[in-house]
Amino acid sequence: MAPAERTVDTGSHASAAVHLQWMNERLWSWARRGGLAITASAAAYVVFGREPASSVRNEAPSSLDAGAPVRDAAAPAPVASAAPVAPVAPVAPEADLPAISADAAAAPRGSGLDDPTSSAWPGVVRWDDRMERDWSAFVARLGRAVESRRCNRLDRCLRDPEANSLWDAQTDSRLRLDDIDCADLPYILRAYYSYKRRLPFGFVSNVRAAQQTDTRYALGLRPTRWSSWRDYRTPRAVFHKVVELVHSGMYRTTAEVQDGDFYPVAVRPGALRPGSIYYDPNGHVLVVAEVRDDGVVHLIDGHPDGGLTWKRFGPRYAIGTARVGGGFKNFRPQRIDGRYVVRARDSELADIDSRSQWDPSAWVANSQPVSFHDWVRAALSVPGAPRDPESDYREMVGSLCRDIVDRVDAVDLARTAGLHLRPHPNYLPWNIYGTNGDWETWSTPSRDAALKVVLRDLRDTAAAQPPGSPLRAAFARAWSEELAKPGCQFRYINSAGAPVELTVDDVIDRLFTMSFDPYHCPEIRWGAPEGSPERAACVDDPTRRAWFRAEQRLRNRVDRVYGVATPITFGPETPPDVDPRPVLGVR
Repeated sequence: MAPAERTVDTGSHASAAVHLQWMNERLWSWARRGGLAITASAAAYVVFGREPASSVRNEAPSSLDAGAPVRDAAAPAPVASAAPVAPVAPVAPEADLPAISADAAAAPRGSGLDDPTSSAWPGVVRWDDRMERDWSAFVARLGRAVESRRCNRLDRCLRDPEANSLWDAQTDSRLRLDDIDCADLPYILRAYYSYKRRLPFGFVSNVRAAQQTDTRYALGLRPTRWSSWRDYRTPRAVFHKVVELVHSGMYRTTAEVQDGDFYPVAVRPGALRPGSIYYDPNGHVLVVAEVRDDGVVHLIDGHPDGGLTWKRFGPRYAIGTARVGGGFKNFRPQRIDGRYVVRARDSELADIDSRSQWDPSAWVANSQPVSFHDWVRAALSVPGAPRDPESDYREMVGSLCRDIVDRVDAVDLARTAGLHLRPHPNYLPWNIYGTNGDWETWSTPSRDAALKVVLRDLRDTAAAQPPGSPLRAAFARAWSEELAKPGCQFRYINSAGAPVELTVDDVIDRLFTMSFDPYHCPEIRWGAPEGSPERAACVDDPTRRAWFRAEQRLRNRVDRVYGVATPITFGPETPPDVDPRPVLGVR
């Protein structure tokens, strides 16, 4: 039997030792959420910065004129704070599922977010295949709303009856969910669905590894604490506690761990479905929202700034090895056993596969070995489903444009928050891709790396076809036609609040000069040439210019890395070639 949910009554007359142990576990969870390491004893707690004192950090350039970086081995500190779319078609639940009333007056008494959990969330329904199918339909409908840009934040999607199949006026008109990042998103969706359908909900609330390190990138993680929805006074408190306690380390468990919240799912139609999860062991989590008959997978991506975006599965997402727990997963169904929440064991799961996602010998399509991502598509394709390479290429171009639009939004949020007006810190985070605080919320190194990977994939796909071949010509035609569409036209807001037009060609030309640093002005974030009229409105100073020069090698990187130091020398001296236009012959 899986470990039951465990609670500590901090208001009882428990022994000092038990209470101290509870405090220790809470501090560990809080610290790892914020990227800290804690050493605890029965006498005292000592909190240290998240980086080891022996690590190398990115120190301020010693010469503002030359932009020469200095690396310092001293212990680091954290970064200082500082057109309408058509409605989404509804997905009807199965007839025998309990209906969700859209009339506030008809809502069950005590069903509000701030009512006692015991009455508002009784947990009397059982997870079964019917509920799992309805869960998939719920996620798929939300996904269509994100894809169409009807909504771009989770609480906005859930407050929209066209996007949320479980919407009711009493609950959702008062729903507020802030700071939902990628790791929170699957859990919050599952918790919300469980609340609306009166299902049990438990979650792993702490994990630990043998070594004291950032649990988001540790090896050998195992759950050490489990929480139940009944531990908290109201449904709203459950949602808030999930956001507080959950981080991407919860997904970083191996296939052998059966007391966690997930299991590795078989990559086949029907098993991998909307509501499944993809864990990139670089520290990123996405929710599957669509699996097409031709094997294409689309996902909802959550961001530290609270935004939701629509992504196509492909080489930008790593799989890693079995030791780091990457790949596609499903939630383990839960049931009530007495007063405990119990998770399904492997022997109860018909669609578990603990081997294939990490075994390259299984990655075969048409009797030929293929990459992991090509294998996923082949394995999910329904026999006889049409597959058109030109249409695929058009979708890839559309994905590039969508990523640029998402970056426009992200940069503008940093501008609105005034990061570019604050003094630049005298160091960068230990790892620019995986950190916390203002840098995690407002910087864009991961988004920028994803842009480069998409462009590289477009280039490599075209280069795989012989010059002069009909298919390469079709790709060139697709590129030009897609870029002419409104979805591939962009404008950002500059420091003076004025719009500045950009094209995809501009973005590619500036790809390795666009700054990921949130303390730079919007003009520098978009690579405006120094001395150009476009850059005239920039709020700039010698320190920011020095940091811009010092960060060039980091901008030259294409692939993200996590869990290791990323000093300002962590990148090639010259940028790699990822430009598809010369291969396509369009420029």
